[in-house]
Parts: sequence; structure tokens; C-alpha cells
Amino acid sequence: MSQSHDTVSACSANERNVGLISTIFLWLAGALVVPTVMTGQMFIPDVDPISAISIVFVGSVFGCIALASIAAIGTRTGLTTFVYARNVFGTSGAKAFAALNLVLLMGWGIIQGYLGGIALNKVLSIWFGFDHIVLSIIITQGIVLFVTMLGHSGIQKIEGWASGLMLILALAVIYYLLDMNGLTDLKEVPLSEEPGLTGSIVFDIVLATAFSWMALPCDYNRYCKSVKTSVAGISIGYMVGTLVAMGLGILVASISILNGQPSTYDPSELLTPGFAAAAALVMFLSVVTTNIMTLYSITMSAMSLSRQFSFKAVVFVFGAIALLASLLQELLMASFFDWVLLVGAFMIPVFAIMLVDYYVLNNKTMAEDVSVNISYGALLAYLISVFASLYFTYVHPLEFVTAFTFVISGVLYFTLSKVAFKTNNAVA
Repeated sequence: MSQSHDTVSACSANERNVGLISTIFLWLAGALVVPTVMTGQMFIPDVDPISAISIVFVGSVFGCIALASIAAIGTRTGLTTFVYARNVFGTSGAKAFAALNLVLLMGWGIIQGYLGGIALNKVLSIWFGFDHIVLSIIITQGIVLFVTMLGHSGIQKIEGWASGLMLILALAVIYYLLDMNGLTDLKEVPLSEEPGLTGSIVFDIVLATAFSWMALPCDYNRYCKSVKTSVAGISIGYMVGTLVAMGLGILVASISILNGQPSTYDPSELLTPGFAAAAALVMFLSVVTTNIMTLYSITMSAMSLSRQFSFKAVVFVFGAIALLASLLQELLMASFFDWVLLVGAFMIPVFAIMLVDYYVLNNKTMAEDVSVNISYGALLAYLISVFASLYFTYVHPLEFVTAFTFVISGVLYFTLSKVAFKTNNAVA
């Protein structure tokens, strides 16, 4: 398999050859991931399982709309996320956000690398009696690094096969768990007497999960054959992947409580060794496929900072850092959900502003010149929105803080652009 020529320049017409099925399986692979399973597990027993699944569906619909809107920008322009962002935030402003995105995605990749190592270690332990968590982490992150080196064309092919296998195994595990317990048993799950989560908070978390992906769609969907392919592919893939992943987390947590066991996200804890290995393999594959996408977008963000950076060198450097940092193991999990909130607070305003700029202010058009270093209207809207998000998350909590952050960011940017600042456009 030859390496693709991956740069941050606008992709050419002959590179836009990714079809609907490939796009669906790519985003299914990204969404069906261990942290999403853990998120579903977190909803139980504060919310009843049936209501939780319904909220996941509704929240994911809104999330798909936002993801598809960003993906369409990448398909129309052929640009990566933070090269297109120069059109909104100016050249230096976009580079600052690219650097921030790089750091935040590295956090995801490191945490997920550890979770993948746990899953692989369980598979090897069940099949071969081999137990070595450090080596399992190294293998997991090593595979991620190697596949990412193949570039977007290699990634598309491998992710398609991996996500297909992963979906089959995940559905088999869900079927087996339901066959053991049944949907009617889920209605008997004892709920928390003092719930920390309400339905509205669950909705907000589901929405935040979707928004946490918004840095990636342009990087991948710029290679789609058409905007329709891009929009349909990411919507179907993300929706199916999220429903399966969060549904699995909700199911496993519910059954563990019904069986009198501590709540867990890991289905292998509830299954016989044969099915436990299949469940752990799903977890391992989900981490590998998602971390490949993450490392690729880290690379695109880094390359947007300087044209001197080469694709292979950047992949190797950040892949190696992620591998070494994953060896911190349990130290990483102490701040997992705080990390999710931090990603939302700092990145949701970026994409709300980009969507308003592209679809509302500029009517799906882009300027042809690099003429602005920093767009002060966009920067001010961003800073105010981040402050509001952090305030209403940690100081005076709101139940719909994710939705609030997204809406207020767009409204602020639109207002400032119309009243206090002229809309400044720049493109690479």
C-alpha cells in the first residue's frame, strides 16, 4: 500500500475520490470508541436506560447537523480545518487555534491509548495467558503510528475493514447481553435516589461528545466525491457509531447493577471468556481506529503551523509522544471527564464562529487573499464565549451549557461582525 501525498494545501479534483460507504465506515470507526462507551455508562443509574437511549438519539441528531455542516466546508473548499480557519480568524489567529487543537487532541490520543492497551492486554490474557499492560500499550500506539504513516488513503481502507469487523462484534455482544437479560429487565434497574445527572444534562453531554469531533471533519471529508456524500457519510457513520457505543455503555452499566456488580463500561466483565475476548477486541479496535483519526488531525494541525513540517516526521514525533505518555496509565483517568469539559469549553466557540462566518455572513463563499493577521471580532467573540462557558460550567452551572456555548458564540460573532467590526476574510 503506497503512502498518500498528504499536505495542508487544498486537495485536487482527482484526490476527491472517497465514496459514501467509505465515509460512513470511517466515521463509524471514529464514533464507536471506548470513551463514548464510558459516557453511556455514566448515565446509569441517574437516568433510566430507555430514557437515556432516547436522549442519546435526539442529542446525536443535533450533533450530526453540526458535524455535517463543518464537513461540507471541507468538501467545498478542499482545505483542512485550521487552514480554512484562517478565513475566519486570520492567519495568526488560526495558527493559535491549530496549536490549541493539537494539545487537546493529544490529550484524547494519550488517554485512549491507555484504554486500548487495557483492552488488548485482556484479549492476550484470555487467548494466550499473556499479561503485560506496558507492552500492550506500546503495541496499541505503535499500530496507530504505523497506520497513520500511510496517509489518508491508507487510513480510509484500513478503517473501513476495521470498523466493519468492530460493528459486527459490537452488535454480537449487544445481542448476547440482551439475550441474557432482555429489554424488559432494563426497566427494573433501580435508579439513584439522589441523581447527579438529569435528562437535560445527559442531552448536553451527548451534544458535547459530538462537538468534541468538530476539529476533524474538514481534514477527512475534503476528500469526498461530493458534498452530499460528505454530509450523508458523516451523519450516518457518526449516528450509528454513537448509538452502538453509548447504547453498549448504557446496557453494560444497567446489567452490572441488576447483577449486583459495580457499574462498569467494560462488557467483558459480564461475559464468559469467549465472548469477553470478543468484547475486549471491540474495545481495542475502537481505540486504534479513533486514535488513527486523532493522530492524523494532530498532524494536519501541526503542518498548518509551518509548511516546513513534513508529514512523516510530524506523525512520528507526535505518535511517539502519545505512546510514551500513555504509559502513565491510571494517572490519566483521574481527569478524563474534566478533559472532556475542557475540550468543549475551548473548542466549541471556534466552530460556532466558523459556521456563522461561512453560512450566514459570507453565504458559502471565501475570500481569495490572505489579508488579515488576526480577526479581532472573531477573537473577541471567542474569548467572551470561553469565559461564559467556563463560568457556567464551574461557577454557576447550567444544564445546557454546551448548547448555550454554541449558540452564544455564533450570536456574539454575528453581532460583533455587523456592529463593531467589519468582517475580515483570509484564506491560505
